[in-house]
Amino acid sequence: MRALVTGATGLIGNAIAMDLIARGHDVRALVRDPDRARAALPERVALSRGDVTAPDSLPAAMREVDWVFHAAGMPEQWQRDERIFDRVNRQGTANVLDAALAARVKRVIYTSTMDVFAAEPGGTLVETNLDRAPKPTAYERSKQAAEVEAEARRERGLDLVYVNPAAVYGPSPVHVGLNSFFLQMVTGKMPMVPPGGMSVLYVDGCTQAHVGAAERGVSGERYLVADEHVSCAALAAEISRQAAVKLPRNGPVWLVRSLARASAPLARLFGFRPLVAPGQLAFLLWNARVDASKARAALGFSPTPLSSGVEKTLAFLRAQGLA
Repeated sequence: MRALVTGATGLIGNAIAMDLIARGHDVRALVRDPDRARAALPERVALSRGDVTAPDSLPAAMREVDWVFHAAGMPEQWQRDERIFDRVNRQGTANVLDAALAARVKRVIYTSTMDVFAAEPGGTLVETNLDRAPKPTAYERSKQAAEVEAEARRERGLDLVYVNPAAVYGPSPVHVGLNSFFLQMVTGKMPMVPPGGMSVLYVDGCTQAHVGAAERGVSGERYLVADEHVSCAALAAEISRQAAVKLPRNGPVWLVRSLARASAPLARLFGFRPLVAPGQLAFLLWNARVDASKARAALGFSPTPLSSGVEKTLAFLRAQGLA
């Protein structure tokens, strides 16, 4: 099959492109800067210059494509100007899907997020319980809005499958989200372990679910994907054990919340990145668990044990000279 991958220089998109190449598919990547992107992608991946926020750049990338893996997006809970979440995640998705419709691609696999579902703090997320109320962070609201855009195109005839990953980590050309947690731990830059926890997903399983969605997913269906739930304290302890680094103390909720609230306006004013952004803390305190049974049964997804995922991630960071 001929596949186009957006976000191919990011964590999820890069892993999808590499996996598709290994399976013998023809792969094209939509990239903003081909010279910089080549360092992250093998020669077998054809590069098409473009940007999800520039609609005129998309038709050429879609030409003679069977599958589109739309993994491009702004994945973090912090940006100095929050408007970028809507511009990239919602409008960028609308642009990509419009181009896919016009090109008559056979299927789009859209990388959404677990955040679009509803559950009480500490509760369990299932595919049948979308959150219809606006989420508390700009990132989450942009992903909710992107799914609305996706449904509108699906109703116009686009074959589209949703993959809704948990917090993804592992080898990557960039280090955002949960990978930042690893880097803070191994470089001694985590003064305290944040409270709460999250459902996590090693990148190989994320890729497996995406390819399974392309091959066996049902259009319009959502597939939650996660290995397991882990507290921040337990994740920090596992990284500390395997990397032989000092384990920071656990930060109390009241203290971390106060720091997040105080640092956000200063970070916007002076342009630095807060240690824990309010949106990140809200996600961790939500502490939601993911029921991935549907992805296991329908997509052939198999979870990666946390100890194995941590071991592989640390080995990659060492190989890159980052740990």
